[in-house]
Amino acid sequence: MEIMDILKLISDNNRMRILNILYKKDKICVCVLEDILGLNQSNLSRHLNKLKKAGIIVGEKRSQWVDYEISEKFLQENQFVREILETRLTGEIFLRDLENLKCSTC
Repeated sequence: MEIMDILKLISDNNRMRILNILYKKDKICVCVLEDILGLNQSNLSRHLNKLKKAGIIVGEKRSQWVDYEISEKFLQENQFVREILETRLTGEIFLRDLENLKCSTC
């Protein structure tokens, strides 16, 4: 995937919020993402499917839910994304999502 395609895909605020959460926690259930992001299931699924199709995230079915995580292969091949996730997401909404992640259960 070309850098411009990656940047275009992750420039969406909700997708960047998803990546921020997934980067801080190894695997996370889609139900927790719904709760933290306040997105309905269809909107969240649309964002997750775009990220999954691009190979940025992977999903593993667990009972009726799917657990998602960022693809380690993707991060290794695209270090600039790792740097963004580690150092650049300091806005209030990203910090609030991480606070809500601490309180979430599935």
